[in-house]
Amino acid sequence: MLRSIVIRIVNSPVLFFGTFFLFRACLWIPIERLWRAKSISYRQVATRDFAAQLFHVFFVVPVVLYMYDRLFAYSEFSKEIAKFPMLARIAVYFLISDFSYYWAHRLMHTRPFWRTHQWHHSPTYMYWLAGCRATVPHQFLVTGSYVLAAPILNPSRWWVYTMLVIFSYLDVDWMHLNVPWGGRVLEWFFVTPRFHHIHHSCDPKHYNANMGNVFTFWDRLFGTFIDPATINEKEMAFGINESVSPVRLIAGL
Repeated sequence: MLRSIVIRIVNSPVLFFGTFFLFRACLWIPIERLWRAKSISYRQVATRDFAAQLFHVFFVVPVVLYMYDRLFAYSEFSKEIAKFPMLARIAVYFLISDFSYYWAHRLMHTRPFWRTHQWHHSPTYMYWLAGCRATVPHQFLVTGSYVLAAPILNPSRWWVYTMLVIFSYLDVDWMHLNVPWGGRVLEWFFVTPRFHHIHHSCDPKHYNANMGNVFTFWDRLFGTFIDPATINEKEMAFGINESVSPVRLIAGL
C-alpha cells in the first residue's frame, strides 16, 4: 500500500513537487528560526522565490532534459559495470558528477558565461529557498554534470534516480540555509552553509571562491578555497552589486 502511494506521487510531477516542497519547508524553516545566521523576512522574499522554484521545476528542468535527449546519445556502460555493488556505483557517480559540476561552475564564473549564472547570485540574502534561481543555460551546463555521469548507474531500480533528485534539491537547500553551521573537520570533505555563503558574497575577493557542490576538496585541489573560519559572516553582504534588467537576469543572456 505504502509503496504504491510513493510510486504514484513520484510519477506525478505536481504531486511530487507539492509533497516534497512541503517536506522541505517543514524541515528547514524551524531550523532557520532556531539557528538563523541573519535576520530575514520570509514575507518579503518567499513569494518571488517560490515563483522562481516553480519556473525551475516546471519549465527549466523539462526544457533542459528535452534538449539533452535531442543533443546527446546515451550509451550504457558494459554489462560488467552492473556487476559492481550499487553503493560503489553511486559513490563513483557522486565523485564524477561533482567534479564535473565544479568545472561547470567555474566556467559560469568566466566573463563569456557569467550572464548564465548571474540570476543565481542576485539575491541579497541567504535562506533555504535562495538557491532555486537557475536560468536555462545555467541548468543546461549544470545538469550535464549529472546526466552524462548517469550511465554509471545503469541498470538500477527506479528509486535510485528518485533519491538522487531528492538529494539534489536538499543539497541546494542545505548550502543556502540561513544558519552559521560548519566546522573545519566537516569542511575538509563536505560543503556546509557557511562554506557556500562565502561564494555568494558581494566582495570581489570571494567571487571565484568555494565553488564545490557536495565536496570541498575540489576547491582545495584547484586553488579556490577560502577557509570559512577566517570570515565573519555577520559582516558579509550578498548579491551582485550591479543593476541588471530582470528579463535579462531570468533569461541568462
